[in-house]
Amino acid sequence: MAKKKNKTLAVMEESEHIVEYRKGYKWHHRPDATYRYMSCKKCGQMATVGEESTAVTCSDCVNEMVEPPQFTSRRISSGRPAGWHFMAKYVDKEGNVFYRGKEQPKLKGKFKETVIEKKEKISKSEKSAMMNSANIKVHKLKKELKNAKLKKDIKRLTREITKLSKIGRGKIPRSKMFK
Repeated sequence: MAKKKNKTLAVMEESEHIVEYRKGYKWHHRPDATYRYMSCKKCGQMATVGEESTAVTCSDCVNEMVEPPQFTSRRISSGRPAGWHFMAKYVDKEGNVFYRGKEQPKLKGKFKETVIEKKEKISKSEKSAMMNSANIKVHKLKKELKNAKLKKDIKRLTREITKLSKIGRGKIPRSKMFK
């Protein structure tokens, strides 16, 4: 057994492959543990192996032997909107009728085409302004709630506070968004 200084504890010659025992120095190794390394049978690069291993092929040589995976081109769009198969009833441009994503050939051409409405987008500044105004209203309503004595007033104020607090947290209901 010969000793080396740099990260290697011992080197042993076993048949034609070099075997080394090194302390853990990689990110996934324990620094106090000792790991067995063996030279690759093709290129000679050192690779971590188990105690019973007799030969090893490194990851670089394996990558050269195997062809890279073949990626297909992008998926071709069907022309239907996203989530059409979740709709209770969807009729496409050609008149095909779908109930919950399953085609109903008997009903072809009996319904009008489903019109998909685009959702309006709200900008960050509009959303933050809406959240700020909702938080201000919640603050005022909480002050009113302290002074409220009738049960109907308390219920009304708590209902408004819960609605506005949802908006204040960023969970804006569609009905409040564009008013």
